[in-house]
Amino acid sequence: MKTIHSRIFVALAFVSGLAYANDYDLRGDGVQINYDDNSYIIKRITDEECKKINGADPKNIWSGNYAKEGLSEKCVKKFVTTVGKITPMKINDKIETIGELEVIDFIEKAQTNKNMLLIDARLPDWFLQMSIPTAENIPFTYFDKSKYPDDFYDVLEMIGVKEISKDKYDFSKAKELVLFCNGAWCPQSTFAINNLINLGYPQEKIKWYRGGMYSWKMLNLTTTSE
Repeated sequence: MKTIHSRIFVALAFVSGLAYANDYDLRGDGVQINYDDNSYIIKRITDEECKKINGADPKNIWSGNYAKEGLSEKCVKKFVTTVGKITPMKINDKIETIGELEVIDFIEKAQTNKNMLLIDARLPDWFLQMSIPTAENIPFTYFDKSKYPDDFYDVLEMIGVKEISKDKYDFSKAKELVLFCNGAWCPQSTFAINNLINLGYPQEKIKWYRGGMYSWKMLNLTTTSE
């Protein structure tokens, strides 16, 4: 009976997750975003040919050949899998780790709420190549006051923080932030977040998209480039 109950619980959790996921028609019309005089449609970009594919053969998943043999190149994603150092799932108990649907929900709400900011914490070269729609590029190095003081004060202005006196700050107008970088192996967003924590930034106003650009691209979601 315990096993049956466990299966029922898992099934209910799965159905609940599907209901939430289906709030966004990401394989259809997508989500219309209007932000700072720009318009985006966030969706899963899918070629008609790729829609006919029924997924990989399970035996390929563990062999390293992650897609069926003979698939069109436009239907296949290829990633470097050995770079960086794997980050933990959570930074701490106060900062929420979120996924793609939560990021899209955040972007949608930020259209009418200027106190919400999506931050791409990567260096400019990476940001210019590709990023998530509406993201502002604030390189992780700029969060380090000791090395980049001028940029650091620009960051404070962007995130709604005022310096009262040396190393004392007013967080009364601090914005709600989501930070990301390249992926689960990338330390840049966590570097920025840890600097915010050391600054005294309200941690309940910080969220972390751990999957970053790798997860975003793996799902073939809309990207922007400069």
